[in-house]
Amino acid sequence: MKNIIVMSGDIGSGKSSVASSLKQLTHFDVIGTGAIQRAIASKRGLTTLELNQFSQTDRSIDDEIDSYVIELGKTQDNLILDSRLAWHFIPTAFKVFLSVDPIVGANRVFNASRNDESNPSLDVTLQNNFKRQTIEDQRFNELYKIQFRRYGNYDLIIDTSYTSPDVIAKKIKECFDAWRQCHHFSQLWVAPKKLLPTQSIQELSIDNTDQESKEVNVFVCHGFIYIKDGHQQTMVAKKAGVDLMPANILTENPETELSPGLTAKQLANNVSIAMLYKWEEALNFEYNIYPEKFPA
Repeated sequence: MKNIIVMSGDIGSGKSSVASSLKQLTHFDVIGTGAIQRAIASKRGLTTLELNQFSQTDRSIDDEIDSYVIELGKTQDNLILDSRLAWHFIPTAFKVFLSVDPIVGANRVFNASRNDESNPSLDVTLQNNFKRQTIEDQRFNELYKIQFRRYGNYDLIIDTSYTSPDVIAKKIKECFDAWRQCHHFSQLWVAPKKLLPTQSIQELSIDNTDQESKEVNVFVCHGFIYIKDGHQQTMVAKKAGVDLMPANILTENPETELSPGLTAKQLANNVSIAMLYKWEEALNFEYNIYPEKFPA
């Protein structure tokens, strides 16, 4: 088995920074999408900007990039590959997805002041990120028949919203080592403040201060992560200032029945704004974004 870690993720999730920190821990080479595009552009006698423009109408550009990634998977070892679709083309690699709160991601992109992007304000940056992600999702679905943001595609999903690249890289290395040795590791590591409750705070109490390291059961519905089992653990972890807690993803399908007669979508729809306000008050924080009711 080759030592290849492929990283994908949301816009503003910090893939480059995490890859740099991970390189220090593993001593693996890092190859990013930019380097791949530059290599192909040079081969064709084009600038990367010209290559991007051609790729809008010329499918052969995508095919060449894909072939390049596939070849890396066959010929390289001890490699960290920062590429949106490398998980699809190198299925034997350790596949990592970096998620980020949309507001946090927009802040990072806005503050980066990238020359090739027009982001005059945080609000505009947030909308640009949403548009870009929608276009990417549609494009990848049309070209490859894949759901890019489906967590089930990946071995490990880490929320980078409130944790440093060094800590994220250390967790990736830890899980990668467990994966290579066929040991158990939690698929999802997430900030407690990103999890939404499905029980009223009045029904809960903190009765075991040793619970913050235990895995909670969650489900994903329309991009939000809800607690199915483990409200106590989440409360303890948040109050203890834990950056990341382990979670097990029960389902990403909104129609999956998680309680007798209740699907994931129905459980999510039962969560009221008032319930979330009470949860925030008890744990002394605020969500950046609240979910809307999902169509029946």
